[in-house]
Amino acid sequence: MKKRAVFFVVVFMLMLVPCVSLGAGPKPYISVQLGAVSMQDSDWSDEYSKGTFEYNTGYAASLAGGVKLGMFRIEGELGYQKSSLANGRLCYDGECMYGTYMDGDMSAYSLLGNFYFDFVKNSPVTPYITAGIGMANIELNDLGPDYDDTVLAYQVGAGFAFSFDPQIIIDLKYRYFRTAEPEFDGTKCDFASSNIYLGLRYNF
Repeated sequence: MKKRAVFFVVVFMLMLVPCVSLGAGPKPYISVQLGAVSMQDSDWSDEYSKGTFEYNTGYAASLAGGVKLGMFRIEGELGYQKSSLANGRLCYDGECMYGTYMDGDMSAYSLLGNFYFDFVKNSPVTPYITAGIGMANIELNDLGPDYDDTVLAYQVGAGFAFSFDPQIIIDLKYRYFRTAEPEFDGTKCDFASSNIYLGLRYNF
């Protein structure tokens, strides 16, 4: 896990190099965000059985650095989200069993390249849309053995930016985050979430 975290940080910092080295026209920025996660139920299956995981409300955090080009923004983002398991269903040979309480959690370390379009330029309140693509390391922990898999990830979203001065921006954003199916020792599983973020952006 520590090696994966170091790898993500190194790649993320390399992604920021072109952003901070651009000329006077583009405006570099950094941002930090905290949020609540509503994880979509995960359908899973293996060779002999199938089932569903349900989740409690989780949390998320991200650190991003990018550049603003007029009404467009491009950034690299390092993110994390985690939700604990709430309920589960196991179906085997036509019969299903339900669990009302489960230990364990599902989490994701993500590295995304994001694109933003700001609908209004130089306004105190600016609506925007966003989309991004990258990779995520998905972990299933404390439900028997720990598992992880690295898969393709993407996101779409929309939000509002509230400008208090030319340098300090408050972001309120909705994001739908999804990945390709991670595989845990032969078991394939869905991973998707709806997230609400509150963030602080600083323009240099």
